[in-house]
Amino acid sequence: MDIKYWATVAELIQHVITPGALIVGGIWAYRRYIVEESNYPHIETSAEISFIGQQGDVWIVEVIAVLTNKGKVPHKVQKFGFDLAAIYADEIVDVSKKHDGQVNFPHRVAKASFLGDFEYYTVGPSLVAKYSYVARVPKKATFLILHCSFNYADGRGFSHSMEKTVRVPHKPPEAAHSNH
Repeated sequence: MDIKYWATVAELIQHVITPGALIVGGIWAYRRYIVEESNYPHIETSAEISFIGQQGDVWIVEVIAVLTNKGKVPHKVQKFGFDLAAIYADEIVDVSKKHDGQVNFPHRVAKASFLGDFEYYTVGPSLVAKYSYVARVPKKATFLILHCSFNYADGRGFSHSMEKTVRVPHKPPEAAHSNH
């Protein structure tokens, strides 16, 4: 057995192993990026409105966006803002042609970004991130709608939105004063 024989054997092994490695790598990539969709965001979202209390002619409310990263990779979010609108007690409930006949909330109460001075936030794998903004709502508001939205900063142009609609509670009863 000479050197030519071993060179031929090595060449045959290379011709078998290289396609095998490509096949195994292709199966792995297919499972990871197509079947498991690891390259797509797996984020659950919700929007919340929490009534803190009344002072004077306004309610103090906290609007909250919750992002839960159920995926295996971190995700950057940008253009992360909200719009809070109201219907007042003395108004007739109207519908919006712009929103396919849904109830119209004609009064913008607050509009801002959850990002503050930052360009983006990163939500790591398996993390729950809550972002909040404290706003004031006129006491004459009876219903509120919160629209939150953000874009993924990965360059693919994906975005996400979430909404919450609530009834403004009646003023909490005053604590009874005792003369003891």
